[in-house]
Amino acid sequence: MYSDALNMRLKGIQKSLLANYESGGGISSSSRGREREQFIESFLKRVLPPGYRFGTGDAIDSFGKQSGQLDGVVEFTFLPSIPALGASDPRIYLAEGVAAVIEVKSDLSSQWSEVVDTATKLRQLNRTFQVPGFTPNGPPMAHIPIFAVGYTGWKKLETVQEKANSGVVDGVLVIDEGLFSTRKDYPNGLWTSDGPRSLWALISCLHTATNSVVINSFSPVNYIR
Repeated sequence: MYSDALNMRLKGIQKSLLANYESGGGISSSSRGREREQFIESFLKRVLPPGYRFGTGDAIDSFGKQSGQLDGVVEFTFLPSIPALGASDPRIYLAEGVAAVIEVKSDLSSQWSEVVDTATKLRQLNRTFQVPGFTPNGPPMAHIPIFAVGYTGWKKLETVQEKANSGVVDGVLVIDEGLFSTRKDYPNGLWTSDGPRSLWALISCLHTATNSVVINSFSPVNYIR
């Protein structure tokens, strides 16, 4: 049963995210990176369990492929990642050490082409686990899961479902309308038009993605063989 306490807390978070977004209206696009930082630092980082690091950078795989710039990386910290000396970000991430990627946009409908560009490059990478153990939702995905988040965007759940099922991303969240959908074949696929539930649906999907990495093993030595 959906808890009233959880519903009220998530409803407050949704309002806070939108209030901070609206307070930044009119500033230059180069300054609006704070929206991404706000969503990750103030929401995701505080909700997901300890042991995961959030950052930016490029992902690489053991076949020599590289993703290009990723603005929101949820990293499994039991594998190494390489920062630039003297700075924490941007990093070079091993594909097997990336639990998920989050693309956060001001207006997802008008910036969808940017999401497509990032996701297309990311989809070229493959994760190869030594012992692909089975989680309750099956083995971990060969590709890195990617979720698109917009403070605003489409107004109908059907459109969000269509975008999620296009195969570009694994899930889509529009915060102001409270819409969320995964692609149909995502483990424990979810879709909702209830604002607070939409935030929890994203957290649930990220939990699935991170758990699938935790119980599987990989050796970084594969990157120099």
